[in-house]
Amino acid sequence: MTAFAAQGFRGVAVDTIAAEVGISQAGLLHYFPSKAALLIETLEYFQRLSQARATLNPLGSGSFASHLVVVARQHEVDPRFIRLLLVLAAESTNVDHPAHEWFVRRYEDTRESFERQFAADQGAKLLRADVNVAALAPLAIAMMDGLEVQFLLSGGVSKIAQPLDAFLSTFYR
Repeated sequence: MTAFAAQGFRGVAVDTIAAEVGISQAGLLHYFPSKAALLIETLEYFQRLSQARATLNPLGSGSFASHLVVVARQHEVDPRFIRLLLVLAAESTNVDHPAHEWFVRRYEDTRESFERQFAADQGAKLLRADVNVAALAPLAIAMMDGLEVQFLLSGGVSKIAQPLDAFLSTFYR
């Protein structure tokens, strides 16, 4: 994760990753047949960890917006996953990138999930009735991604949770 997050897929060599984890390049390639396979498994692994962390803060009686703010606070405390995602997402805009399809699917799944959660909040009368949840979902994703980039660029001075909360609260009762 550290190597891919720091140098991107194209910038890091397999032998560098192997050295970081304390095995030979051949040993690493024994478990992962290629650097691309290692990349996808790295993304999948940290996606699972992120989802597990999110389930520690279930929605319960709170709104989806409050859940997103909790996730944003977690990202402020431990930005490793967002660094990995942001670096590789930008790099994977190239259709030839080995994680291109992974990121296309992740953003589609995330948008659909956000839309469902915002609709549930609307049904529970937490989110204003006049809000178009299909429009709010990609806006919320873009807001989070943009705030995360600013957080990383500022060395943590710029925050993620507070501005996200301010943005989302404009749509809630």
